[in-house]
Amino acid sequence: MNENQAKGEGEGIIGKAKEMLGGLTGDHQQQAEGQARQAQGNVQQGVGGLQNDVSNALGRTGGQEKAAGQGDQLVGQAKEGLGNLTGNRDPRAGGQEQQGAGQAKEGIGGLKEGIENLTGNNQDR
Repeated sequence: MNENQAKGEGEGIIGKAKEMLGGLTGDHQQQAEGQARQAQGNVQQGVGGLQNDVSNALGRTGGQEKAAGQGDQLVGQAKEGLGNLTGNRDPRAGGQEQQGAGQAKEGIGGLKEGIENLTGNNQDR
């Protein structure tokens, strides 16, 4: 977990607490502020996740990157399926997001493989 992920998680926790407190006291503004803070935390966690993905991608070969992307897509499909079965939007949305990230990784892997093949620097062989 990097700094953005940790800060984002903290923002989300604080936001959830504000939202719950607002719900208990009937303070709709506090509830809205809590929801906004949770959204801000989710965005910051997402940025941290992308930072990790880019960092990891730079250290992998094209074939390894493609495999990681395919794995993410499978996990994302499972999450989306769970969300569909339970009617819960959170796993469904998270699954769709993970599938998109997996497709991007797979595309990056294909690009890296093409460069590796052109330069003769294919480390997967």
